[in-house]
Amino acid sequence: MDKAFYYTVDHNQLEEYKKILDLMKIPYFVEVPVALLRNGADQYAIVFPHMSGRLYEMVRKLFRGDGTAYPQ
Repeated sequence: MDKAFYYTVDHNQLEEYKKILDLMKIPYFVEVPVALLRNGADQYAIVFPHMSGRLYEMVRKLFRGDGTAYPQ
C-alpha cells in the first residue's frame, strides 16, 4: 500500500480509531513508534494510502483535521 498521509494518536486511543476505521472499511495501517526515542514513544501513526476526496473527507472528520503528508 502506498503511504500518502498519516495522523498520530496516543496508544490509549489507537484501538478506538482502528475499530471505527474497520467499520467504515477505510484502508489504513499502523506504524509503531521507535522504542529508543523518548519523544513520541507512545504516539502511533495511522497511515493512509491515496484515496478519493469523499473518503478523505470522512477520515478528516474522524480525526478533526487534515492529515500530515507522509515523507517520501
